[in-house]
Amino acid sequence: MKKLIFSLTLLLSTAIAFGQTLSKEELKAQKKQIKALMTEVKTAEKLILDNPDAALAKVTPCTQNPLVSGDAYVWYVQAQARKAIVDRDNASRAAGGQIDMDKLYSNCVQLINELEICDSLDSAPDKKGKIAPKYKEFVKTALNENRNQMYNGGAYFYNKGKFADSYDQFAKYVELTESKILADVVQPTEKAYSIGAAYNAIQCAMQLKDYEKALKYADYAALDESKANSVSRLKANAYQAMGDTAKWVGFLKENVVKFPDDPFFYQTLIQYYDNAGDREGLNKLADELMAGDPTNALFVYLKGYIAQQQKDLDNAISWYKKTLEMDPNYLDAHTNIGRSYIAKASEYNASQSSVKVDRAKMKKDKEIISGFFREAMPHFEKLREIAPDRKDLWLNGLTQCYYNLNMNDKMAELEKLAQ
Repeated sequence: MKKLIFSLTLLLSTAIAFGQTLSKEELKAQKKQIKALMTEVKTAEKLILDNPDAALAKVTPCTQNPLVSGDAYVWYVQAQARKAIVDRDNASRAAGGQIDMDKLYSNCVQLINELEICDSLDSAPDKKGKIAPKYKEFVKTALNENRNQMYNGGAYFYNKGKFADSYDQFAKYVELTESKILADVVQPTEKAYSIGAAYNAIQCAMQLKDYEKALKYADYAALDESKANSVSRLKANAYQAMGDTAKWVGFLKENVVKFPDDPFFYQTLIQYYDNAGDREGLNKLADELMAGDPTNALFVYLKGYIAQQQKDLDNAISWYKKTLEMDPNYLDAHTNIGRSYIAKASEYNASQSSVKVDRAKMKKDKEIISGFFREAMPHFEKLREIAPDRKDLWLNGLTQCYYNLNMNDKMAELEKLAQ
């Protein structure tokens, strides 16, 4: 009888919410309807042991009916029926049986949702303000038994390209790991799996182009320092895709400082200002960064990089050399000095082309061009010394230097490396 009174209270509050005034006859009819619905729930509960599928089919309409859907008992029966199905399918799977994995994992996430609704209603105060949960232990045990299924289901759906389903499963795993009801069950070592699930959820959301969902777990995923850089890239892409230019640019600037070894952030900024034709913005960016940390070799390097992008090669070389004064082994500075000198050689050669043959001038031009290659050569040789495995930085440039300076013996050596 208590359940019927509670449900009738829900009915009355629902009626009031919609501005309805119910007659005595209507109240009597709806009270009768509530009683019938609760009888269905009780019948479903009795079916669970022998036929959980039939039990679930019988109780589900009750969870969708506002007359009784606010009763924790209804959701308790729904969760019991769903859990019985999940347990049965898991047992069959363990015994080598063939089951529908999509359905199993979908049932798992629905079970988690139903358990959480049951717990929420079960933990609500009654009319007297008292809280006396009846299903707490059932909910806790069932959540704990099935939470790992969320991670497995996330991986399963991700591999099938079902990113929406994968997101839901990974997200639910994160929420369960951090939930209060499982606080004394989840081990500290499991935090790493939860962070990994958050990162996977972000990847799913990015595939779906649902950037709000991607950002929801970004800070949590970044708790893993090994993923923090990658997460920041994803956040930057999300802000850009959402059209929040101010936030995107500000975030890029923050991460230039945070991840100085990752060129993604400053290269993206430079491309943004460059595409906008905002040379002043580019230079202001570099000046702002340098003002914040004038001894940071990266920010000095950026001054050179920006100048190089603007084809101001002499200025670029000057800044790169200042970078090397701070860090003699700064790989990109050596690379771009070398490339800038080669570009100067190419530009000079193109500017001096003439139909008329002037042997004296040709000799002088060759000396000037050779001088550029001689300036470039030690930087590529330094790169070969300090980063022998990074052939992408030095092999092509050094080959051009040796070729143009007629250093045939060294050319032959490089040709072997290129094979």
